Amino acid sequence: MQIHLNHYDNYSHWATIVKFLYTEGRLPDVHDTIIAYTSYPMGSSLLVYFATYLAGYSDSVLMIGQFALILSCIYAMFSVVRDSSRILIIAMLFNIIAAFNHFNKAIRMNNLLVDFLLPLLALAGIAGIYKMHHNLKAMSIYTLLVVSALTLVKSSAIFFAAIILVYYLYESIRHLFREKSKFKSSLLVLMTSVLSFMPIWLWNIHVKANFPVTKHEVSVTSYQEIFQAKDGTIIHQITDLFIDTIRSLSTVSTQGILLVQVMMIGAYIIIRWGIGRKNSILWQLALINIITIIYYIGIYAMFLFSMPTEEALYLAGFDRYASSMVIMALGLAGMFLARQIDYAFYEQRIDHRNFKSYKSIKTKKLYQYTSIFLLFSSVLLIISESGGLLYNDVNYQTSAAGEVTSITGNHMTLNDDRYLIVTPNKEEVDNYFVGFFGKYWLYSPNVDGREDFNMSLAEFKDLIASYDKIMILEDHYTFNEMTELLNGITYQPGIYTSKELLSNN
Repeated sequence: MQIHLNHYDNYSHWATIVKFLYTEGRLPDVHDTIIAYTSYPMGSSLLVYFATYLAGYSDSVLMIGQFALILSCIYAMFSVVRDSSRILIIAMLFNIIAAFNHFNKAIRMNNLLVDFLLPLLALAGIAGIYKMHHNLKAMSIYTLLVVSALTLVKSSAIFFAAIILVYYLYESIRHLFREKSKFKSSLLVLMTSVLSFMPIWLWNIHVKANFPVTKHEVSVTSYQEIFQAKDGTIIHQITDLFIDTIRSLSTVSTQGILLVQVMMIGAYIIIRWGIGRKNSILWQLALINIITIIYYIGIYAMFLFSMPTEEALYLAGFDRYASSMVIMALGLAGMFLARQIDYAFYEQRIDHRNFKSYKSIKTKKLYQYTSIFLLFSSVLLIISESGGLLYNDVNYQTSAAGEVTSITGNHMTLNDDRYLIVTPNKEEVDNYFVGFFGKYWLYSPNVDGREDFNMSLAEFKDLIASYDKIMILEDHYTFNEMTELLNGITYQPGIYTSKELLSNN
C-alpha cells in the first residue's frame, strides 16, 4: 500500500518543514515565507528529516521516520512489565496500544502531526523513570533527554513534559531519603529539572531573534488580543458547545475516558473482591482523572485565549487535542494495570513461575482464554486501522491533493513562481487547503486556489496576467467559458503558463 499524506496540517507545516530541511539543509529564516508557522519547534521534524537524509524523500519515508519514533515510545512502555513471560500482561498492554488507533481517528497514522506523538513520548518518559527509579543518575539522564526532546516537538508539549518532571521529582525525593550524599543528589535533580527546558528556551530565543512576527506565538499580548475579540455572548456559546461536546457519548474522546473508568474500576473489583487482594487502582484512577481534568481545562482556555473566534465557535481541532489526552489516560491505565495484575498472580516469586504456577485448573483456563481474547481483539483493532488507511488512500486519489500529485509530481526546487490553481471545489478553496497543498507540491510560497471566475473578460485577463503559471485540476465550467471567450479554446487539466492562455491577446 502506497502511503500518502492527506491531512491539512501536513501541507500547512509538518511535511513542508521537513521538505525545506531536506532541500535547503538549514533552518528557515524570515525570508523563507513558504514556512508559515515559524514558532513551531523542530523536534520530530528533524528526526523525520534524518530518515529522508538516509533513504531519500518520499511520503513513505516520511511516514517510516515518524513511525520509528512512535514505535520506540511504544516499546518503552513495556518496560513496566514485571515478568515478560506472563502473556496476559503483554496481551493486555498490546490490546490497549492497538486501541490507541481507534481514538486517534482524527489524524490516523499516515500523517506527520504530533498530537499522537506527544502522549506517547510522555508515556515513554514515565515508563523509563519507573524502570530506572533505583538509579538516580540514569533516571536523571533519561529524564533530561526525554523532556528536552518532548518540549521541542510542539509548544503544547509543556503539559506532558510537566507530568514527566513531577513524576521524576517524586521518585527523586524518595531516592534522596535513602541517599547519604544528599547535596550532590539534590544538585543533580535541580540541574536535570532546569536543563530539561533549556532546548525549548534556546529555540524561543532563536525564534524571537529571527522572526519579528510569528503565527501561534506564545505571548500574553497575543492572548489578550484574541480573548478581547470575544464578547460575553461568544464566550457563552463556546462554553456551552464545549460542555455539550465532552458530555456527549457520541464524542470519541469521551468514549475513551469512559473506557478508562470501566477498565480501572472493573480491574479493582476483580482484584479486590474476586481475588481478595488490596490494591491502589482507585487512587491511580483518581490521578488519571485529575490529569485529564486539568488538560480539558487547558483545551477550553485555548479556545478562549489563543484561537480566533470563527474557529473557536465550532471547537476547531477538538477531536485531535482531546485524543492526545485519551491516549495518555489509556497508556497510564495500561501501565498501572500491568503492575497491579502481576501483583495479583498466585505465584509472586518470578523465578518460581512456570506452567504450574496457578491456584487451580480453573484459574489457569481463565488466564489462557483471557489472553487469547485480548490478542484476538488486538488483531481486529489493527486490521480496522489498516482498513481505515486503505479508505483514506482511496479518498486521496479522488481529492484535490491527489489531482495535484498526478498532474505535477513533487517539485523539489524552491522557487518564487506565482501559481493559480483552478478547481471547482469551493470548500477546499475557502479553507485554504488548496493553497497549502499547492505550496507543498509546487514548492512555492506564491500559490492561490480559486473556484470563482464570475467576472468580466478584462478582469479575467488581469487575473491570469498576475500569475506565472496556471494549474487546472479538473474541468471547471466557468473557467472554460472564460478561456473560450478569451481565445476560443478550453484547456485540459494540467499546468500552463499565463503567456499560453494570453497568447492570442
